[in-house]
Amino acid sequence: MKKELLVFFILTSFIFIGAKASYAKWVWSSETSWVDPEQLPKETTDQQFKYAISLMVNREYISAVGMFKNIIKNNPGTELAVESQMNMGRSYYLLGDYKSAFKAYEYLIEQDPGTRRLQEILEKEFQVGIAQMERDERGAIRIYEKIIERNPLGFIAADAQVKIADCHYQLRQFKEAEDNYLAVMENYPNSEWVPYAQFRIPYCRLSNIRIQERNYDLLSRSREGFEIYMANNPRGVLVNTTMEIIGEIDIAMAERDYKVGEFYLRRQRPDAGLIYFESVIKDYPNTEWAARAEEKIKMLKNAGAIR
Repeated sequence: MKKELLVFFILTSFIFIGAKASYAKWVWSSETSWVDPEQLPKETTDQQFKYAISLMVNREYISAVGMFKNIIKNNPGTELAVESQMNMGRSYYLLGDYKSAFKAYEYLIEQDPGTRRLQEILEKEFQVGIAQMERDERGAIRIYEKIIERNPLGFIAADAQVKIADCHYQLRQFKEAEDNYLAVMENYPNSEWVPYAQFRIPYCRLSNIRIQERNYDLLSRSREGFEIYMANNPRGVLVNTTMEIIGEIDIAMAERDYKVGEFYLRRQRPDAGLIYFESVIKDYPNTEWAARAEEKIKMLKNAGAIR
């Protein structure tokens, strides 16, 4: 009996393993359902398309692109050719060849500028741009610029304009980034991106200061920009961040005025120094420099240098 049970379990295991192996290559997609790519017939165009889809699902992107190209070549102007072109772009995207993916999608618009699928195509191009930003910001900028050119007032144009600005910021091109955030506010005033752009404009100025000698004019303009954001978005998601940044700017500005006051003291001009120490106390009362300025004024009064 034990021997018979052993034989039974061995046979069952082989059957299970064989069944598992036979289904191992099966793939599923909305176009084909569950299929074994190797068993698909390839005589008709529809069959070739399903086979190409199965290759793409199976991550054989280069082979899939080749199949789609053949379908497009042999069936120009058909709906199946359009679908093949779309899936070719998708295959390039999944392969990580974003430049070819963008070209594949652009080809559809070039062939039919009034295509009813324009929104769908632009969405796919936008996703290509997002992926491209991680490798090549300049290449991503070209994609977003083309999206805006294709549909300047479209649903995704404001998003593309924001991404152009973000790309310039990543490239540390802060003036160009600021100009493009401003373009978001000017060209798409009703966009949900306006508060974000309003915050990023002074942030670009602040970032520009950090890579050069401290520019107090830019620092002052940055603070004004953040105050404008606070006034227009008192409950915005970036309010706490903005308050922290304003605090940092105040510390820097207070330090500047305090040191100017010290400069005048070294020049034997306590009256001029007093003006700067008082401005620190008045304009930046919550900083450590205000406390230092008060101590300086007390010292000068005790020394009889000022009244």
